[in-house]
Amino acid sequence: MFKYVLTFIGHDGSVPALDAYLLKFIARNPDVRFTEWKQLGAHAVDQYFTSEEEELNQNNVLEYPGADVVLQRDDEYRRKQLCVFDMDSTLIYQEVIELIAAYADVEPQVKAITDRAMNNEIDFKASLRERVALLKGLEVAPLYEEIKPKLLLTQGVAALCRVLKRDGVKLAVLSGGFVPFAEFIQQQLGMDFCQANSLETDADGKLTGKVLGDIVDGEVKATTLVTLAQRYNIPVDAAMMVGDGGNDLAAMGVAGFGVAWNAKPRVQAMAPGKLNSDSLLDLLYIMGYTEQEINEKL
Repeated sequence: MFKYVLTFIGHDGSVPALDAYLLKFIARNPDVRFTEWKQLGAHAVDQYFTSEEEELNQNNVLEYPGADVVLQRDDEYRRKQLCVFDMDSTLIYQEVIELIAAYADVEPQVKAITDRAMNNEIDFKASLRERVALLKGLEVAPLYEEIKPKLLLTQGVAALCRVLKRDGVKLAVLSGGFVPFAEFIQQQLGMDFCQANSLETDADGKLTGKVLGDIVDGEVKATTLVTLAQRYNIPVDAAMMVGDGGNDLAAMGVAGFGVAWNAKPRVQAMAPGKLNSDSLLDLLYIMGYTEQEINEKL
């Protein structure tokens, strides 16, 4: 028998009634045997169960209006030792390229390229190169100083990182954005590692419209996550990837678990787990923390 846990995270500050849901869950997964449940907090609860099925996953989960339902194995790797995050629309609310586009007065052109990428008409690397080309001639110093104060941390991120750091968890940001902003967020949150794209500048400190080195896409994120686990001597099953985009899915696939944070429906459907609450602090419930433990570590 294999051990699993269903985590319910309510969106309105409370946990919905579970009796009807659990009956429907058994109807879909007949060999499930519920064991015990645990109240994690005012709006989060764990329901433990066993199954003869070795590969139960998010595809076995029924939707529950007003709550996230996350299914995962109940094992020693549930509490992660390495947490890796996307930056734009995950650790921060904004997309940095859009802030830069507004600064450079090229919003319509950048949006058109972004829309093509979202419609799978162009891949991430090509779309990034096209968007960066529109920034040629910008002076980097005032650009960076203009944008950095506008970056808004997602609700719950600072507290999440404090709790994880108290428990010795390694934290990393892997961004398809740009190094100065990723490093800025890394420093604000006290993270251990960051990787992002480098913009080429000329002798006058102006952007050339080119990206230096390998572009941080989904494949690079996945490879880097595995490399970080090896560097920190952490089993990859004890690593988690959190992001909102399609280029985060590969890293979610190689990590022990992955969470789509307020992502587009296609990404949510393909991710191992999803979280659509107001606070990224709720990620701790997915890792089995209780509200009392969280408060003690803050």
